[in-house]
Order: sequence, then C-alpha cells, then structure tokens
Amino acid sequence: MSKIALGLVGYYQFIRGYPLGPELKERLESQSWPNHQVDLKEMNWGPIAIVQDFQASTIAYDRGILIAAVERGHKPGTVTCRRWVGGKLDVLAVQDRIFEAVTGIISVDNLLVIGEHFQIWPKELIVIEVEVPDDTIGNLVLEELKVDIEAGQITAVGQHPLSPEAEKTVERIVKLSKLAVEQGVEGLEDVVPLSVEDLNPLSKVCHNQLIEDCRLSTPIN
Repeated sequence: MSKIALGLVGYYQFIRGYPLGPELKERLESQSWPNHQVDLKEMNWGPIAIVQDFQASTIAYDRGILIAAVERGHKPGTVTCRRWVGGKLDVLAVQDRIFEAVTGIISVDNLLVIGEHFQIWPKELIVIEVEVPDDTIGNLVLEELKVDIEAGQITAVGQHPLSPEAEKTVERIVKLSKLAVEQGVEGLEDVVPLSVEDLNPLSKVCHNQLIEDCRLSTPIN
C-alpha cells in the first residue's frame, strides 16, 4: 500500500464559497482510497512548521500532492497540474524565501523551495495549482454582505455556497486529486514541469518594509 501526503496549501476554512475551503476538504475526506494510505494535511501555516512536521513523522511517503492557490496570470479558476522538478538556488535566495515565509505569507513557491532545501519531499511531488486572485476572499465576503443587505437579512459571513464556477473548479480539483493519488504523474494529462525558474518573485512589500525598518532603527550620530 503506497503512502501519499495530500496537502492543502492556503486552505481557508471560514468561507464555504472559497474554492480551497471546506467544500473541497469535505469532498476529499469522503473519498475512498482502498489501495493507498492518504494523509490529508492542512498546510495553511508556515513552511518551517510544515518541514518540522515531516521531519518528525515516521512515515516515508511514496508521493506528495499539493493543492495550492496561486496567481500566475491565468484566467481565475484555471487548474494546472505540475510536477515539481526543483532546481538550484543559492543559499541567500533560499534564505530570502525563509524570511518571507516567517512573516506569515502563505506561498506554495516558498514551501516548495524550503521543503526541497530540507529534503522532505518524496521523489514524486505533484502540484495541482488553482488560479485564485489575491482579492478573492475579500470579494466573496463583500458579495455575501451585498446579497444579505439586498434581501434584508443578517446571516453568518462565509456560509454562502459555492458559485457555479467555483463548483466546477472544486470538481476538477477532486477529479485530478483522485488521479494523482491512484496513478501519480502517469495518470495525469498535460502535466507541466515546475522548477525554481517558474516561481513567482518574492513580495516587494515585505522586503521593502524590512529595509525601511532597518533605516529607521539606525542610530543617528
């Protein structure tokens, strides 16, 4: 029986209409995996903590699958299957990724780099990327409030169901996840390599703020 680590990167449990939210997790949890041991992991915290979790585990995974929200300039809702092929980054570039990660930014790119640096990934690592703009959660909340106001109702934010478009996205993610678990890369079509050359750049806001803070803290003679 093969052992599979299935991670939700950027999972957000409080907004039911969010593609990487509770609907997706519940559907993945309801799947039957008769020939595989599948550990579904919420990876919505820092990469260093995730690394430590893998290092502390006694399980040697045969395959890793990460389902992640990304923004790479595609149409929102686009789902792309990739195989992590890694690549060489110098020590300072890895350290920059670690620095950004500890600020609380959730990024599958940082997780991939840091995980490879600490050698936690199985030989086969599949990334199912979902194009989700950064403002998606905020827009979903605002839309729910607008609907409630127009209907003259007050409801708990986050309980509105998936939109038809998000429903299709979730169904596609589940389908691809099942294929990835059962057959790995060989069971997937149109798998795109993902290397360090394809990763998004680091957040400018985070690093610019650090530089500014250092300037402000410099003693004046």
